[in-house]
Amino acid sequence: MSPWLSVVIPTIGRESLSRTLASLEAQPESAGLEVLVVADTFGGLTPDLEQARSQVQQAGHRFIEHDGGLHCYGHPQRTIGARAASAPWVWFAQDDNIAARDALASIELALDLQRSPRPVFFRFLSSWRETIWRTRELVLGNIDADCLVLPRGIAQQVDWGLRYEGDFDAACQAATLSGGDVVWVDEIVTIARPTENDLWWR
Repeated sequence: MSPWLSVVIPTIGRESLSRTLASLEAQPESAGLEVLVVADTFGGLTPDLEQARSQVQQAGHRFIEHDGGLHCYGHPQRTIGARAASAPWVWFAQDDNIAARDALASIELALDLQRSPRPVFFRFLSSWRETIWRTRELVLGNIDADCLVLPRGIAQQVDWGLRYEGDFDAACQAATLSGGDVVWVDEIVTIARPTENDLWWR
C-alpha cells in the first residue's frame, strides 16, 4: 500500500524521539504513514544517534543520515527528508514534540477536502502553551515547522533556511510556489515539548 503522508522528523538523538514516534503509531491512520527520521550527523554518528537509528529501524521506519555542515535547528535535515519522501503529502515534525490525539485524522480529512494540492497550515500548541498560528496570515512568529503539510511537489522544492526562522522561510517559499493559494486549518496537530499529562496514548 502506498503511503498517504510522509512525516519528516529531524533528530539529534533525543530520548523524546520515542514519544514522537509513539504519538504517531498510536493513531489508526498510522498504517498509511511513511516516517522519515533524518539524523543531524554534523560531528559524527553519536551514541545517541546510534540508539535512535536502532529504535527507528526496529519500528519499521526509515533512518537517514545527513551532515548539513553545521547544527541548524534540523533545517538541512527537513530539506533532505522532503526530497526522500514518497507520499503525495509531507508533514514536518520534531523529535521533542508529539502528534496530538486525532492529528492524523484531522490532517487526512483536511487533505481530502482540498480541490487541488496546495500548502495546508495547521495549528500547534507551543511549549509556552500558546496556540500557533494565531491569525490566518503568514508573518514571522505566526508559523512553525509542525504547522506545515505540503504537497510533495512543493515540499521537494523548498530549501529550508539556515537561520532560526527557517520554518517561516519554508512556509513563505511554499506559499510562493503555490501562487499564494494556501489553506489555514483550525485543528491543533502538534504539542510541543509535552508534559506527562499530554501523553494521551498512555
